[in-house]
Amino acid sequence: LTRSLSITSADQTMFEKAQGEKVTLPCTFVLSEEDEGPLDIEWVLIPADNQKKEQIIIMYSVDRIYNHYYAADRMQFTNPDPRSGDGSLDILNLKSADTGTYQCKVKKAPGVQSQKIQLTVLVRPTRTKCSIEGSQEIGKDVTLKCTSQEGSPVLSYDWRKASGTEELP
Repeated sequence: LTRSLSITSADQTMFEKAQGEKVTLPCTFVLSEEDEGPLDIEWVLIPADNQKKEQIIIMYSVDRIYNHYYAADRMQFTNPDPRSGDGSLDILNLKSADTGTYQCKVKKAPGVQSQKIQLTVLVRPTRTKCSIEGSQEIGKDVTLKCTSQEGSPVLSYDWRKASGTEELP
């Protein structure tokens, strides 16, 4: 039985952070004596919308960092030298589009390991806009509407009659 590299940061696999904050997605690993090939670390984003294809975020390959793929100004390795066993990813100034599943893949032949981390970026609701549709006459139907342009997780609305004791249908 040959031992190979293993990812040691598999404890927390879900993160929730507010828009504008910073998050560190952990990806620490230990190598084995059998792992002799060049070290490769790759972070990809698997978007929440499965119509979109996964995107490479940042890569470490043959002693070089490649970060020109996706929001390079906001994505960086936590440790500037990932050979130390730390391939964690820092994401700065979080945006709602950063929500998704991130995968860290570490390769040093023959060892290959990966781990997935779910990130949800919470967005404060914008001001609610309310309107009324329909003729406001006795016996006629009306529709009351309230919406916010932004907010996550998905917003829910609760309606109550503010005055009177009569139950609403």
